[in-house]
Amino acid sequence: MIKRNQLYILLFCIISAFLLIAANSAVVSQFLADIPDSEKNEILLEWTVQEESNLMHYELKRKMVRDTDFMVIANIQATPPQAGPKSYDYKDRNVFRKSDNTEPVVYELTAVFTNGDRMFIGQAEVNYTSTAVRRTWGSIKAMFQ
Repeated sequence: MIKRNQLYILLFCIISAFLLIAANSAVVSQFLADIPDSEKNEILLEWTVQEESNLMHYELKRKMVRDTDFMVIANIQATPPQAGPKSYDYKDRNVFRKSDNTEPVVYELTAVFTNGDRMFIGQAEVNYTSTAVRRTWGSIKAMFQ
């Protein structure tokens, strides 16, 4: 017959095992920013994920090195589970520089889980020089900030 203390210990072990299985996780092995083609006004962001659990999406933020705050530029939905590492990428085509020189652009990646929890993944930086004038609404607004 199981004693009351043994029952509590068994119940604790079952609940602990369930919580470990249902834990939020996003194990990112690399987060990189690159300019693959200097003739195009875009920055390629790539990250490799070794493991994900209960992930809703990744939140991608950007700021120019002189800015004080990051701005959310995209939410990238999690892809279905698969065996082995997963790769994600995003092309940022709306970068607007406030100066005529090369300027560092800093990106920040955060995992957002189904229960609303957030986990900071890391930052990536790239030096950016625009090769053309971008006339998007976002770049016009940025001129007057």
